[in-house]
Amino acid sequence: MPANHRTRLCIAGLTLSLAAAATACSRNDDDGDKTDRGTTTTVAAEVDTAKDFDLAQPVKVVALISDPKNSADPNAVPDFNDGARLAIDEINEAGGLGGHPIEFVAIDTPPVGDEVVNALNLALNEDPTVLVGPVSSTATLAITSNVAGAGIPLVHNSTDPALATDGEGGNEWVFASRPRNDGAATIGARFLAEELGAETIGLLGVNAAFGQQGIAAAKAELGDRAGTERTFEYNATNLTEPIQAMDGMDAIFDWGTPNTLAATVVTAGQQGLGIAHMGPGSTGFASFRDGVGDNALLEDVYGTVDCNPGDDEREHVQQWAARFEAEFGYAPSYSAAELYDTVYMLRLVIEEAESADPEVIRDGFAAIDHTDGICAHRYTNVNGFLSQESTVGRWQDGEFVTVKQYGADD
Repeated sequence: MPANHRTRLCIAGLTLSLAAAATACSRNDDDGDKTDRGTTTTVAAEVDTAKDFDLAQPVKVVALISDPKNSADPNAVPDFNDGARLAIDEINEAGGLGGHPIEFVAIDTPPVGDEVVNALNLALNEDPTVLVGPVSSTATLAITSNVAGAGIPLVHNSTDPALATDGEGGNEWVFASRPRNDGAATIGARFLAEELGAETIGLLGVNAAFGQQGIAAAKAELGDRAGTERTFEYNATNLTEPIQAMDGMDAIFDWGTPNTLAATVVTAGQQGLGIAHMGPGSTGFASFRDGVGDNALLEDVYGTVDCNPGDDEREHVQQWAARFEAEFGYAPSYSAAELYDTVYMLRLVIEEAESADPEVIRDGFAAIDHTDGICAHRYTNVNGFLSQESTVGRWQDGEFVTVKQYGADD
């Protein structure tokens, strides 16, 4: 049996230990959303026994996140909600939180449009303790003022700099579990220029805020190395012309959605470009690899991800990745790790205060110091963003492997 590890979760002077050991077991899904995954053999975590205090009602985590179980959106991936489910399962098996099992509900939340506000209203009808998601910056920006009005903490998974606490779309109730979009894009562009030596770099991206910010940050970093530029709809399927426009480039910077990224990679392979292709965080999704469908087409594909738990040297992260894959049948991406970490940070805040009052949770996330998480090595609040780390990886033989890590100082 692998040696136990100790993960320190610190806030306002409290230290909480989380030990994980490799243990074979079988369990049925018992999430608040009542999704039946059946019985699987897993590697279980040894979680500290629940702190002995009583809350008046169960903590309810409501995710404004689409996944294949609740949505027909072709860009929906299971990673985010599955990360939350795994953490909630573990905590509930260790005794729950405040004398109750944590409850979980996931709401289908489109990336754009008026339906985002409708999704929030459905979520608020669930009487949430905390909201997690959305994963789209556009969707998150559409609801932040409503969230503040409702007085419910929101830990989202989008990256728009406007969502900073002092940004035009941010406020004291809103936190991001991810690093800023412009910072990640800067890292991706810098890697292509400095590490791979590309002299002329073509720019692709969706014509929503996410893609436009990524392209703008890349251009600022690249200067005269920035080459041909093309944008397209977030749900575009025919990307022949944008890829043909990349002919003559030394590398491609591509800030698209999981599906558009898969389409550009496949099209680039069909066109025989054979150049480095840098994508955003969704590059690390197993569903992106499956969407491309041919590992040979992935050999030139790099990604700037928040973290790469499948290729992390820390023992407790390796054990966690094994537990996740045993439970859900696919390798975890950064998004699964961040949702997992978010749930444990919520547990930490509530146990430290012995309260699930919304203002207590808000203030707890504002003061968070969560060290040695599964995704970020350390989560601290910097103007509404809890992570300031990025990792560049690439696909090799169907596996996403780490090439270089960048910390907050980078």
